[in-house]
Amino acid sequence: MNIKLTAAALILVVAIGIWGCAQPRDPSERWYTAEQVTAGKPLFASYCAGCHGDRGQGGKNWERPQADGSYPPQPLNGSGHSWHHSLVSLEKTIARGGTHPGATMPGFADVVDKQQRLAIIAAFQDLWGDKIYAGWLRRGGL
Repeated sequence: MNIKLTAAALILVVAIGIWGCAQPRDPSERWYTAEQVTAGKPLFASYCAGCHGDRGQGGKNWERPQADGSYPPQPLNGSGHSWHHSLVSLEKTIARGGTHPGATMPGFADVVDKQQRLAIIAAFQDLWGDKIYAGWLRRGGL
């Protein structure tokens, strides 16, 4: 059987393929594994909880500047704005430290390697409900 596609049909096939790939994933199918969450929890407890809270709740009044103009640590449990940042951005922030105005977060590149940083992200993203995670995916989180 010989199939000939017109240019319009070919464009339609390509557009449908691109549209299908651009659809957000099911939030119950997360990018990380249970093993990464398990590995990330003690790392989060050691390196993050002191500032971001043991449940990722962030610092008190995290949305308001302090006397010196800096901001308290934001929540990582999905109630702050961490879900607005891509996986690449989150990993880089942990490695390099806070990069936005008023941030005082130190970098951890010399303390935890990339796989450990991803495990930390898995641990706090595991606190996010499906609605927050779906919003993160829609924003281009992956």
